[in-house]
Amino acid sequence: MNKYLKRLHFLLLVGILLGGCSGRVELNELLIVSSMGIDQDGDEVIVHLQVINAGGKASQQSTGTGGTVYTYTVQGKTLFDAIKNANHILPRNILFSHITSFIIGEEYARDAGLASFLDFLERNSQIRDSVLIFVAKDSTARDILTIYTPIFKNPGESIKERVSISSTSTGISEGIREKDIINWRYGEFRDPVIQGIERLEMNDKARTTDTLEDIDANNKTYQMNGLALFKKERLTGWFDYNQTLAWSMLDNRVNHPVLVNGACEGQDGNLGFRVQEIKSSVKPSIKNGDIHFHVNVTGTAVLKEVTCDLDVSDPKVLKTLEKVVENALQKDIESAVDKAIDLEIDVFGFGKMVYDKEPEIWEKEYGKEWGTAIQELDVSSVVSIKMENTGTRVNTIHEDR
Repeated sequence: MNKYLKRLHFLLLVGILLGGCSGRVELNELLIVSSMGIDQDGDEVIVHLQVINAGGKASQQSTGTGGTVYTYTVQGKTLFDAIKNANHILPRNILFSHITSFIIGEEYARDAGLASFLDFLERNSQIRDSVLIFVAKDSTARDILTIYTPIFKNPGESIKERVSISSTSTGISEGIREKDIINWRYGEFRDPVIQGIERLEMNDKARTTDTLEDIDANNKTYQMNGLALFKKERLTGWFDYNQTLAWSMLDNRVNHPVLVNGACEGQDGNLGFRVQEIKSSVKPSIKNGDIHFHVNVTGTAVLKEVTCDLDVSDPKVLKTLEKVVENALQKDIESAVDKAIDLEIDVFGFGKMVYDKEPEIWEKEYGKEWGTAIQELDVSSVVSIKMENTGTRVNTIHEDR
């Protein structure tokens, strides 16, 4: 009896295992989307799907056929409608779970805004909330997603790497992700920011793999830009690189060294610094109905370049160098805050800070009128930088020969 029971159990187990495979989808039946883009044409939404061709080639040394990626463009009344229409032209079923970046055209960001776009992302269970989001500055998502870049076979991966590398000037080493935007807009009622991306040169040849044989890399690449500033859902302005670094400092996002330039005082020449270990705090104080924010930034610096006549072994000169870095960063902070106030947007989360400190005052006096109250904000900053070292060279290029 035990022998028959064992056989029966074995047959049941095999049946269960075989039944579990009946609904599977093979990889060669799927079209893996690595990047997506969205533009608009009048009332229509244009969606770009950059898909991976696993057997493709990006250079003469590769043995595959075709390009490593292809970009399909579809159109519809809404984003979802465009994706539905994509099924009419795509050779396989779409897989969204490997998307690394999403590009929004500037015109779409200004006119249509983020609301329907974010609704689509949140309702699509395949798209991870860690996907990087960008705005194509002065161009379209199509301009970014129809270019073969050198070095990287997958342009989407190329974008991801550039975010980290460009953090030396922007302070944003991990990029702006879907979950950041959702949290700011709907969790903290804070105006979102999104990192910009821009084509260096517009060249139609960059849309073919032939351009990869050209040694000039500028006509087939793009650069990370500053931050796109949103008033609620719609794009309303831009931060430049320096203002973006200021935003990163106030948001405590600077996790790696940044490079800062300065001018020599009282003479021609320039100074270059690597600033690291940046920490910041922003504290609000409310008195007689007036709100004041105290910004405090600390860090250390290393002298990387000096093209003026300075004796960097002199302790007094070291103090001067520290002041140069402090003034440069303080100027960036003031510029970024002033621009946000002029645009009546809260991209620093000032409102959330006031609410956390004085929730009753916030609800009573500022909650519904915060957009107007922003114009009355008083923000002061103190930057303290300690010069760590001046490198192995003591004398400057002006030393006696």
